[in-house]
Amino acid sequence: MAKSTDLNKFRNIGIAAHIDAGKTTVTERILYYAGRTHRMGNVDDGTAAMDWKPQEQERGITIVSAATSCFWQNALDREAGKKHKHQINIIDTPGHVDFTAEVERCMRVLDGVVAVFCGVGGVEAQSETVWHQAEKYNIPRICFINKLDRPGADPYRVVEDVREKLAANPVLIQLPVYEADEFVGVIDLLDRNVFYYEEASLGASYEILPVLEERKDEVEQHREALVERVAEEVDWLEDKYLSDEQITSADIKAGLREACVKNALQPVFCGAALRNRGVQPLMDAICDYLPSPLEAYATIGTHTKTGKTVERHAESGDPFSAMLFKVQSEKHGDLFFLRVYSGKFRARSRVYNANQDRMEHVQQIYRMHADQREQVQEAGAGEIVAAMGLKMSVTGDTLCDKKNPVVFERMNFPNTVVSMAIEPKTQAEKGRMDDALEKLTREDPTFQVGVEKQTGQLLVSGMGELHLEIIKDRLLREFNVDANVGAPRVSYRESIREPVSIEEVFSRESEGRGQFARVMMRFEPDSESQGIRFVNEVDPDLCPSHFARAVERALIGSVAGPIFGYPLIYMKAVLLGVETHPVDSTELAFEAAAGRALRNALAEADVELLEPYMRIEVVVPEPNMGDVISYISTCRGEVKDIGSRSKLRVIRAQAPLSKLFGFAGNLRSLTQGRGSYSMEPFAYKTVPDDVRESSGLL
Repeated sequence: MAKSTDLNKFRNIGIAAHIDAGKTTVTERILYYAGRTHRMGNVDDGTAAMDWKPQEQERGITIVSAATSCFWQNALDREAGKKHKHQINIIDTPGHVDFTAEVERCMRVLDGVVAVFCGVGGVEAQSETVWHQAEKYNIPRICFINKLDRPGADPYRVVEDVREKLAANPVLIQLPVYEADEFVGVIDLLDRNVFYYEEASLGASYEILPVLEERKDEVEQHREALVERVAEEVDWLEDKYLSDEQITSADIKAGLREACVKNALQPVFCGAALRNRGVQPLMDAICDYLPSPLEAYATIGTHTKTGKTVERHAESGDPFSAMLFKVQSEKHGDLFFLRVYSGKFRARSRVYNANQDRMEHVQQIYRMHADQREQVQEAGAGEIVAAMGLKMSVTGDTLCDKKNPVVFERMNFPNTVVSMAIEPKTQAEKGRMDDALEKLTREDPTFQVGVEKQTGQLLVSGMGELHLEIIKDRLLREFNVDANVGAPRVSYRESIREPVSIEEVFSRESEGRGQFARVMMRFEPDSESQGIRFVNEVDPDLCPSHFARAVERALIGSVAGPIFGYPLIYMKAVLLGVETHPVDSTELAFEAAAGRALRNALAEADVELLEPYMRIEVVVPEPNMGDVISYISTCRGEVKDIGSRSKLRVIRAQAPLSKLFGFAGNLRSLTQGRGSYSMEPFAYKTVPDDVRESSGLL
C-alpha cells in the first residue's frame, strides 16, 4: 500500500526493553500480521528480519537499531469501514547495555515507545535505563508484558514493578487468560471481551467471545479501577464519573489516549509474542494511544544567527528541518538516518548543515526495512528515512533550510569504560585499518580511537567487552583488516576535587598584528557533566558570543588530565570576566588564554583519578546466594538490595569495572550455570589510594 499522507495516521515508535525481554520477536510479529513480511522471523534461529547483521544472527541479540515501516488498520477503523491505514514507522533497539547509545539516539527522534517487559523478570536493569531515556525526551509510552506463557509469569507483579521502580503510572488494559496453566488469550477490559488465539493460523486468526461467568466480577473490578485511574488524569472524564453518567468504551479509549499522549498514564497490555498471542491488540494500541507527529510536542531549536529559541511544527508550512540521528557505514557509501521535523526533504537537492555551517548534497533518499531499501523522491514532516550523498554530517547534526537556520539539541552519549590496544599485523594493513576505524567512529559515537601518551599504543575504547568484541569482528569481516588486539582494560578518568579560580592573559604580536585576550575563570567539580561543562556568566555586551565560543572550543578540545593524561570529566568551567582590545582581540587569542587557564588550574588543583563503577543485577537460586554475595565482595563490590523473583533471588550491587572482567565465567562456576546477570555503567568514582598503590596506578 502507498504511504499515508495523513499525518494523523503516522506513528513513529520504538520498541525498547532489557535484553531477552522479546522486543525483536514483538517487532517480527507486528511485521507479519501487518503483511510487511510473509514469514515469521525467529531470533534464536538467526532468521529475524530486524537482526540482519551476521553478529546479531550468530549471537541472537540486537546490536544496532533497525528501522522499518508497516501499515495497520486498527479495530475502530475496521468497524467503521474506513479504508485508510495507519503508517507505523518502527525502530527496533538493542537491549544490551553495551549498545545503549543506539537506544539514546533513536529516543531522540521518536514520538512514542513500546516498552516490553518479561512476564517473569519484570523490570530489569536495562529496563530502567531505556525507560529513563524515554523519560528524558518526554516520550509517551505503552507497556507490553511479554512471555506470559512462561512458568512464574505474573503480570500483576510486573505492573507493581513498573510503578515502584520506574515511578510510572501503569494501568492494566487487559487481563491474561489461562486454561490448564497454558496462556491462551487476553481479556479486553474496555469491551469485556476475550481474545482466544488459534495455534494453526500462527495467531493471525482469533476468536472474540464474552467473558466467562466466573471472571465477570474480577473484570468489573479491574474495569472500575481503570476508569477511576483515567478519570483522575482527564478532567472531562472525571466530570462524567463524578456525575454518575454512563461511561462508554469509546469514552475510556478517548480518555486513555489523552492521558497517554500527555504522559500521565502508561496503558499496559499482555501477551506472548513467541506464541503469537496478544500482538494485534498491541498494534491497535499503538494506533489508538500513541501520538502522531501532529500531537507530539513542537520541536525546539535555536536560530543560529540570532540565538533565539524557535519552534518547528510537523504541518504548518514551516521550513525544512531534520535531525541526523544515525550514520551507518556501507560499502558503496554511508547511509544517514534522518527524522524530518518540518518541510520537505528531496533527493538530488542541497541542504544546510547548521552545526557545521556547510551545504550538503543529497543524492538518494530511502525508506528502510532493516537492510532493505525502497527509494523515494522526497520525504515529508514526520517521516524517518535514510539518505546518501552527505559528506561532512555526523550524528546529532541538524539539516535545514539555509534561509531559516536552526540547530536542535544534540544527544548526549555516555563515556567509554573499556579500552584495548590494537595494531595491524603488517604495515600493508595499516592504511586499511585507519580507514576502517575512521568509519566506525563516524558510525558509533561511543567508539573512540586514541593514542596512549606513555606507550604510543593505539587504543580503541567502547562501552564494554561485548562492544569491543563486535568491533573486532566487524574489522575482520566487513573491512578485511587483520589486527593484533590486546586484552580489554579499564578506561580511567581524571577530575578535580575543589574549585580553582584562575586569571590568564594571552598577549603576543604575530606578523605585525597583536593578539590579546584576558580571561577570568573558575573551574569546579560538577557531578552532572560527562566532560567539561562550559558556563558563560559574562554580559554579552562585554564578551561577544564568538569570543565565548572560542573559550568553549579550547576547553572541550583540552580533555587530558595531568596525572596520566586520561580524559577530564565531572568539571564545570565558568567564565567570570574578560578583557578585550578593540583591535587585537581575536578568537585565536581567547582560545589560547582559555587553554592556558585550564592547564594552570589543573596544576594548582587537587586532581583525582576516577574509575568506572557498574550497576549489577544478579539472579541466582537461593542456595547459591551466599557464594555470589561473597564473590561480589571480593570484587570490591557493595550489595545494595536483595529481592526475590519467584523461587530465585535478585542481588543488586555496585562494583568497579576493573574487578569484573571474567564475571560471567565465575558466576557460571558458582551457580552451576543457573545464574544470570546484567550490568551497566552508572558513575565514575575515586580510585582509593591503596588500590592505586597496589595496582601500580601511582
